[in-house]
Amino acid sequence: MATSGARKKSKSPKRTAPKRVAKKVSRQSPVSAVSGKTPLETGLGGMELLLLDNCPDGVVAVDRGGVVRYMNSAAEALLKTKANKLIGQKFPLPFDPGRPQEVSLPGSGQTNRVAEVLACEVKWGRERISVVSIHEVTDRVRREEQLRALSDLDPLTGLLNRRGFLKTAQRQLSLARRKKWSMTLFFLDLDGLKYINDSHGHVEGDQALVETAKILQKTVREPDIIGRYAGDEFAILAFETQRKSAGGDQISIRLRKRLAAYNARRTPSKKLSLSIGLAHFDPKKPVSIEELIDEADIKMYEEKRTKRRAR
Repeated sequence: MATSGARKKSKSPKRTAPKRVAKKVSRQSPVSAVSGKTPLETGLGGMELLLLDNCPDGVVAVDRGGVVRYMNSAAEALLKTKANKLIGQKFPLPFDPGRPQEVSLPGSGQTNRVAEVLACEVKWGRERISVVSIHEVTDRVRREEQLRALSDLDPLTGLLNRRGFLKTAQRQLSLARRKKWSMTLFFLDLDGLKYINDSHGHVEGDQALVETAKILQKTVREPDIIGRYAGDEFAILAFETQRKSAGGDQISIRLRKRLAAYNARRTPSKKLSLSIGLAHFDPKKPVSIEELIDEADIKMYEEKRTKRRAR
């Protein structure tokens, strides 16, 4: 019997390429050290990793438990520690998502380093992670402190200026009121400063102010406050001893002695003269620093008028 057509070829089993088992990307940690994976294996692309590693600000990922899950190179430098030592540990700086905070950074020696910390909360898989940015502001804070110091100091004499004196004296009076301390306010005027400026020039006038400031600084005690209140006016707020006004009297005596000793070594044109007015602060009847200054100012001008009549 003749066969029709060619014999049917038997089908051979189809070869299939072995299935590749895809690595599961862990979303539990955006970081390497906890899961044992690199940032790339946890979903970070090359560009993201490049940006993070070269960001000038520190970037740290912190989980809801406060544990560090990732930190970039800048964060290592700012926190003075390596990532493999801090990842998996508690984040050492305080932060509040949505609100910037200034915090102290670990420093070397006596250096005080300051950073602004800002955090935002993001979703990572099923977790919520705080992304914390650390930006060092040490230089800015130092400049601000220098400006504040300069704004409270008289550049010529180095004493507190009017603003600095009033601010410091008001704090001292508040303390004196609570502690029941008596105090004395001295208001002093450098006599004849206009004559010195007109006759010998402003350089000599400035030198007279500087010398007056030195005499006052040598006269007062450590806790007493001294300032250049205006052009030729100075103010001192001094603690009194237990005997009312004794502290003020002692300072007046010391001041006049030092002034006399200074003048004894100077030519007539270089001698200094001060008119002084005093006002006492009674903690049982407290008044403001401005009221004390007004009272002492009146008494100072009374002494100045007496000097003029005596000429």
